[in-house]
Amino acid sequence: MANKVAQAKRLTEENLHTPSLDEIAGRAASVIGRYRLQPDDLPSEGYVGQIHSINTQGVEALTPLVYITGLAKPLALSEIDVQTLVRISDSPFSSDWIGRTVEVRAVRMDGERRLRLYAPGAVSWPIDEPSPPYRRQRTALIGALFVLIVAITAMLIVFTEQIVALWTLLEEAITSFLGR
Repeated sequence: MANKVAQAKRLTEENLHTPSLDEIAGRAASVIGRYRLQPDDLPSEGYVGQIHSINTQGVEALTPLVYITGLAKPLALSEIDVQTLVRISDSPFSSDWIGRTVEVRAVRMDGERRLRLYAPGAVSWPIDEPSPPYRRQRTALIGALFVLIVAITAMLIVFTEQIVALWTLLEEAITSFLGR
C-alpha cells in the first residue's frame, strides 16, 4: 500500500492536470459538453448571479459544481475558481459560498476559452472576444495564393506544349528582321 506522501503527490499531480475537451473522449465528453456550462452558453460580457447550490461529481476525483441562478447548467470549478470563492466568502467551506454573488466570464487562457469566477466588478483576464478576423484574412490570402499557383502552372503547361511553335515563330521573326 502506498504511503501518504506518495498518495499526496499523486493527488497533487492529478489536480494539476485538468484535461481539455479535446482530451476527454466518449461519454464523459458528451456529459461535459451537454450538461456543464460552456463558454458559448454565456453572453459576451459575462453573467452575474447568485450561487444557489453546490454539488460534487466524480468517483476518484471529485469535481465541485456550482449552480448559479439564471443559468441552466452548472459550472465545474477549477482550483482557481475554488480559491476565488474562498477569498469572496472568507471561508473554505462550500456551504458558506451559497448566496454569494459571483460573476462568470469567458476568458482566453493558454489559447483556450475557459470559464472563470470573479467577484462582481473585479479585474480579470481580458474578456474573451469572438475569433479574431485575421483568420478570415489568412483564408483569403491562402485562396489567392492557390489561384496564383494554378495560373502559373497552367501557363507553364501551355508554354511547354507550344514551345516548338513559339521557337519557329521566333526563328521566322529573326530571319525576317535580318533579311531586311
